[in-house]
Amino acid sequence: MIDPQKNLPSVSVVVPTRGRPEFLRNCLESLIRLDYPREQYEIIVIEDGTESGAKETSEIVRLSPVPVHYLRIPHSGAATARNVGLSRSSKDIVAFIDDDATAIPEWLTRLVSALSSTGVGGAGGRVSPDYPEPVLEAEMLPGGEMKWSGYNSVPPRLQEVDHLPGGNMAFWRKALVEVGGLDAEYTRRGSWREDTDLCVRLRHRGYRLVYDGGARISHRAVRWIGASERFRPGLVWAMTRDDAYFRVKNYGWSGVMGTIREAAKNIKDRIVYGSANFLLISVHLVAWIPGVIHGLRRKDNPQGSLRSE
Repeated sequence: MIDPQKNLPSVSVVVPTRGRPEFLRNCLESLIRLDYPREQYEIIVIEDGTESGAKETSEIVRLSPVPVHYLRIPHSGAATARNVGLSRSSKDIVAFIDDDATAIPEWLTRLVSALSSTGVGGAGGRVSPDYPEPVLEAEMLPGGEMKWSGYNSVPPRLQEVDHLPGGNMAFWRKALVEVGGLDAEYTRRGSWREDTDLCVRLRHRGYRLVYDGGARISHRAVRWIGASERFRPGLVWAMTRDDAYFRVKNYGWSGVMGTIREAAKNIKDRIVYGSANFLLISVHLVAWIPGVIHGLRRKDNPQGSLRSE
């Protein structure tokens, strides 16, 4: 862990948000309760195309013992929002957390401690306290395929990884500037794999990335709360396009082949999932009928089923 007697690095915690004020409030409340020295960090909220978080942020500003800044930009996507936060920051370290996440008090302290290791350019941590995996896997395979265990692992020590979770990561600002920040060519709707792209480019520059399972956030994954979101053509198109862009940009022809394999796999998966969902829809349409009939039969005799001796 970091030595509290030494001068600690200054940190900007960047929170991209878009139209989720109730989750943003929870996130900001967790950030102002961090155990990191208050004079050594700030919070920067970047509102991507809406103004729904302005009221929540202004209320937090009045309560916050640390500086909280709010900036609204035209809808541009997560990569641009993060880059704007990076540009606004003049601190030693830039940390990123999603607006639908809450951090434990020691979250930032642990990330800064991990970044203090020799040669480390970026650090990340666990994204959910539920269902931890016994072994962490975070590796990049040929063709741009990601091998990962969901970042729910708690290894006994810092573990070097190929990529970090976008909603829970921190970097030395000078390293981010060196690689030009995040690539804003990813779609603003999908914003898929721009965080992994950043990690790949940092590692190509010789920076190490490490994972600390104790640097934990609770992530609500709001995008997937509505199951129908997975089947929206516009979103599927954006995420598929972003995946292909990431693979080919970083892995060339190997990435092209990886894209083709992934597209074929996704077609098969969507056929299977689509058939399963059609079956579930059919079940939902008819399963209530026997329940209603049975309930009508018992409505005048609602006693329990315990038998007397």
